[in-house]
Amino acid sequence: MPSKNLRGWLRPSLGTLFARYFLITMLIQLLIIIGFGFLVTKLYENSDQAGKTLFMRGTVALIQDRLRDQPPQRWNAELASIASRFSYPIRLLDQPPAELGDKALAVLGHGQPYLDADSQILYASAPSRPGLLALGPLDMQSNDSNWISEDIEVLLIWMLLSGATLGTLLYFILRPLWTDLLEVRRTAEVFAEGDFSARARSAKSRLFAPLPLAFNSMASRLERQLETRQALSHAIAHEIRTPIARLRFGLTMLEEEEDPTEWKRYRDGMERDMLELEELISTSMEFAKLRRSEVPLHLETVDLFDWFDDLIDLVTPLKPAHLSLSLECPREDGAFDRKLMYIATRNLLLNAFKYAQSQVRMRVYHQGSQLIMEVDDDGCGIPEEDRDKVFEPFLRLDRSRDRATGGHGLGLSFVRLIAEHHHGHASAGSSELGGARFRMIIAQPTPSGQ
Repeated sequence: MPSKNLRGWLRPSLGTLFARYFLITMLIQLLIIIGFGFLVTKLYENSDQAGKTLFMRGTVALIQDRLRDQPPQRWNAELASIASRFSYPIRLLDQPPAELGDKALAVLGHGQPYLDADSQILYASAPSRPGLLALGPLDMQSNDSNWISEDIEVLLIWMLLSGATLGTLLYFILRPLWTDLLEVRRTAEVFAEGDFSARARSAKSRLFAPLPLAFNSMASRLERQLETRQALSHAIAHEIRTPIARLRFGLTMLEEEEDPTEWKRYRDGMERDMLELEELISTSMEFAKLRRSEVPLHLETVDLFDWFDDLIDLVTPLKPAHLSLSLECPREDGAFDRKLMYIATRNLLLNAFKYAQSQVRMRVYHQGSQLIMEVDDDGCGIPEEDRDKVFEPFLRLDRSRDRATGGHGLGLSFVRLIAEHHHGHASAGSSELGGARFRMIIAQPTPSGQ
């Protein structure tokens, strides 16, 4: 497990997170600006060159007129005089430069000026003699200009202002998000250290609002599962003590008993205790598997009357002779897992047999998209405050009848689990017969095409 110093070093602070995202954002912004500027330059390069050429035509025409008024031997002196009034040099070339291509020479051959975009030099034909006028470079900086160009100054100012604004917005956006994440992380660490009641407070930011809700829901489910498993393990340990104690007593009596009849009676009792212990462990394992949803659900369509009529035939030998058992069931189809439903309905009937005085009634019917099974008896009933407790594992309200009625207190727990496994539920209430009514509701599959 990492130490506190190492865990603190592994966790970035809000400042580190802010600096990281701020630098990434500013870099992306700079790349966008540079890319946008490059794209605009390329898109408007030709139009800018044509505009400059058009703008300089008047200047070129004036220079050509001044040279026409002078003899050729005075042209250089005249150009020097004219150039002193401009911010760029003006020269007279005897022949076109080698870097000018055929396109430029063709434009000049038609008497039109040509602007070289790379060197920013404007070429024009000289009046009444071979040669060219060269004006430029037209974009020469003045000698007293700053070492940073105007474009770069504007870019730096823009980056400074936008960075300050963006950084402020980014900080106030990240702060509540970071606070919410810290709260969830702190609660998760407390939960992991064994405090299963730890819950995260509600998020301040709308973006992370579902996060603490989902964490708290998960924590509540885990806490309930852990409490249930702990209670189940304690209950199993408690239930195991009784047959083990009887086995220990039986062994002691076997060592001391000399009468063969009594010795056989103790031996038979120990064998029953072994079977009870084996059944308890097997039933508990099946219950745990069903609770973890490790038992697959195999839905089958059956004729309800035939299936429940067979069930009545199977459990009738287990019914006390003085009890009457009746079935009300329509001749309709229903869908459920045969094996699981047999366990659940058998447990409901056996539970009714234990407490009924004279009659037990089973009723099966559809209600909308649900299949409902009810088992009524005319016994002593269940107090309202205990009607939900009877489905808890290993809980028996009448402890005085444990040995008489048998079982381990898992029968009704299986009923509720099997009902939930069928996307339904089980409940207990009062019966019109005067005793208890156990109701099991399961969902029915929707027919295809509806």
